[in-house]
Amino acid sequence: MTKFVSTMSADVMKLKEIRDEQGAISGVLIPTDDFKELKESLKTGSKFFDYFDNLQSDRDNEKRNLDQLMPNGLTVAETNEKTAKITEDIHREAFSMGVPMFYRDERAKAPKEFIRANPDGSEDLVSYDMATRSYSVLKSLLPAGKGYWSKLSIAK
Repeated sequence: MTKFVSTMSADVMKLKEIRDEQGAISGVLIPTDDFKELKESLKTGSKFFDYFDNLQSDRDNEKRNLDQLMPNGLTVAETNEKTAKITEDIHREAFSMGVPMFYRDERAKAPKEFIRANPDGSEDLVSYDMATRSYSVLKSLLPAGKGYWSKLSIAK
């Protein structure tokens, strides 16, 4: 496990040292706003320069894409925020009625596997049987209050 222990300002850049439990440095966190400054101090054409050049370009493209207007008159970022709020509201309402919600992430490997977010904030890996239209619990993933959607759970 690592923890951030110190912030330092090296002239213009604001770096964070990442240290392990014993206090040994295990990495350095560089805020994306400082990539341009870092890139300018690197040898042009070096692998490190190219890496940060790509990162900065990707970040600029992501920001540009998020600022694009959608047909609904909102930016992509505003649409994403609105969609996230609606999704939370749907989960909150379902949990308040005791209804679990289902979704997929990297833990659901097979096409018939889903994550069941339960109203108590727990999560189970389930399999859906189309023939019987029923779910079978394959294993418990997280206890009550520990699941991704637990902040919306009814068991607080």
